[in-house]
Amino acid sequence: MGDGAEGSKKGTKDGTDLMWLMGTPATDVNFQGVLARTDEATVRQALEQVEGLPGNRMREKALRQRLVQFTAEPTITDQAVLDTANRQERTTGMEIATLQDERDAKDLRAVEQIERESQIARCHRVIGQVQGVQMVVKFGDVASLMWLKEVKELKIYKDVPGIGTWDKFCESIGKSRRQVDEDLLNLQAFGEDFLGTVASLRVGYRDLRKLRQLTLDGTVAVSIDCLTIGEEVIPIDEDHHEDLQAAIERVLESRSKLTERVEKLEGRLDDAVKEETKGLKAEVKALVKEVRRLKPFDPEERDLSFAAEQLQGIKDGVLCVVALMSSFIVDERVQQEPIIMGQVEGHMQTVELALSDLRQRWERAVNLFEA
Repeated sequence: MGDGAEGSKKGTKDGTDLMWLMGTPATDVNFQGVLARTDEATVRQALEQVEGLPGNRMREKALRQRLVQFTAEPTITDQAVLDTANRQERTTGMEIATLQDERDAKDLRAVEQIERESQIARCHRVIGQVQGVQMVVKFGDVASLMWLKEVKELKIYKDVPGIGTWDKFCESIGKSRRQVDEDLLNLQAFGEDFLGTVASLRVGYRDLRKLRQLTLDGTVAVSIDCLTIGEEVIPIDEDHHEDLQAAIERVLESRSKLTERVEKLEGRLDDAVKEETKGLKAEVKALVKEVRRLKPFDPEERDLSFAAEQLQGIKDGVLCVVALMSSFIVDERVQQEPIIMGQVEGHMQTVELALSDLRQRWERAVNLFEA
């Protein structure tokens, strides 16, 4: 009985809506309100009854449009399902991306670990060759230097049992740390191509060290494919071995001669200054001796401290002027610079005139023999 009542009530509602849709003009507010709230089945039933009947064209059109809306618009339940599916898809995508990143990072760490273990194994092999066969492994070639550079930068030696430090690693391969560091400095300064080319030239450690210093002061420039010395550019390849050898020898010889000349000039300057200082000391010693000789003739002890500072200043000034002038006299470079020679000559004349004037003023003011 309850089911019958519920069906009757539903049928009444559907019948009321259907009556409004059948008996009310399409322009009426009641028709539009019922059309907006009723279900799809009622609209279909109304359309079946009015379809094709005269005077129902507007009603039929409104009913058809409403059916189209039912088809196009998802229900609340469908929309919720769609939103949930979209969220799940986005979440799944993010989780997949995160898992992929973690997998890539794990793969990268695995590759790095494999490479590190390979380097450690190579260290063991080289150390075994040196210690077991008592041989000295050559590390002068560029490939070996690149390997040593990687071992040092990545600190591979720390993972080698019994080694742990760079010093011990160098000793274990039969070389000193100084030698290996020197090789790596050359690799950094000259590059792989240059070192690979000069390996067959007569260029030793000392020459490379001098050449490296020349790159620091700009005398020599080393690029990927050429060596530049001043305005001379020499390609770094097999066809220019002799040119490279000659150019390196020339620049090293030139720098050696220049160093020798500078050292020679510095030595001569030191000798001249020492000689002049020695002469001045002798004169001062003679003057002190003369003062001591005349001191007994002083009728009374007097306080002369007022002049001590001035006398010391005069002594220092005389020594300084003589030393500076002497340094120009022995410097050969001055003889090639007329402007500097003229300036020195002018200063010497100024000193002579000043001393002459001081001498006259001193003699007018003081009579040493009547004092």
